Amino acid sequence: MIWRRLKVPGTISLAQFHYVIQTIYGWDGENLHQFHIYGKDYGINYDGGLGYSDNAHKVYLDDFKFDAGDKFSYEYNFFEHWLHDIRVEKIEESIETMECVYCTKGNGMPRFTKADEIKIMAKLLRLIVDNKKTTTRQDLAGLIDKLNAIRFNRKLINKQLNELN
Repeated sequence: MIWRRLKVPGTISLAQFHYVIQTIYGWDGENLHQFHIYGKDYGINYDGGLGYSDNAHKVYLDDFKFDAGDKFSYEYNFFEHWLHDIRVEKIEESIETMECVYCTKGNGMPRFTKADEIKIMAKLLRLIVDNKKTTTRQDLAGLIDKLNAIRFNRKLINKQLNELN
């Protein structure tokens, strides 16, 4: 199962949350999306895409007054119908306002299996063990980048989320 656990401030807009979801799954935002919350669809209006009555840049998670246990969905890529269930696990009241999003746990990456990860890891280990003089730092970095693209890497995801701010 592919999943993520995030800490998200209630002050984040739906548009910002869309970019967060794109980041945590390693997507590039080339497909249409929408949130379905309390029976209504929300999304970013794009030329040639669906139109939404509310501006996703001005609708914030706090606006929905979620309670722990509430659920809503996020659909991405209407051709492949990638439906994500989002559950509010806990709401923390804080004196300090949390401004950034961070990932606390997760598993898997879309479109990749454990076998894909093992295959690249085996190539990387062979390259290290063989220790050929022709092996360059770029060779290793290229395989590490491929590995990071197909497996869940919380530290890398949090670095990318931090760059969104």
